[in-house]
Amino acid sequence: MVALSALLEKYGDILREEINVKELELFVSDTPIVKIFKPLGNQLSAKFGKDTGQIIANGKQGNVREVASWIEVFDVQGNTWHLAEGDYEIVYEGLEGDDVAIEGNTIVKLDLHLTDELKREGIAREISRFLNQMRKDADFAVDARVAMKYTTDDEEMKKLIEEFAEFFKEEALLQTLELGSPSGDAVADFESDGKKIQISLSL
Repeated sequence: MVALSALLEKYGDILREEINVKELELFVSDTPIVKIFKPLGNQLSAKFGKDTGQIIANGKQGNVREVASWIEVFDVQGNTWHLAEGDYEIVYEGLEGDDVAIEGNTIVKLDLHLTDELKREGIAREISRFLNQMRKDADFAVDARVAMKYTTDDEEMKKLIEEFAEFFKEEALLQTLELGSPSGDAVADFESDGKKIQISLSL
């Protein structure tokens, strides 16, 4: 747990950018999570014969010790069985839903609830991509700074442009960004959920 905390602290910014999430934190479940080792039927029977039933029963009871790339199943009488990695699978009881992913001993849970803030940020990123596509279509130099003008009848879109103005300037290399009648080298309409913005870019 401590090692994972250190990794999140060290590489948190990279992870947030790469997987496009706003926050990263250690996952603490509201319900108990039980790690269960499930034997893989025929493979186990071929190796352990009549002991297979005992192995399955003790595995379900949690009488399991992990040792590197294999596990040791044991019972109260002191019997032990060594299972190789291909002899079992790992499942977690208490974890359900499409928002959970498991790889080995790592569990990742996504909070998929979209707040108003996240929705605005999502639209802002759409606009940013739209602006950069406009630049590409107009064949502007990669490092050229351009002027943006826009108009919209939607007050929420006006507020969003104002809120993320600095973000747009940085992401789309805008020299200026102002409300006004669009005219210039490139003119296009951006639309999201029926809300439109007319945008122009010019050198």
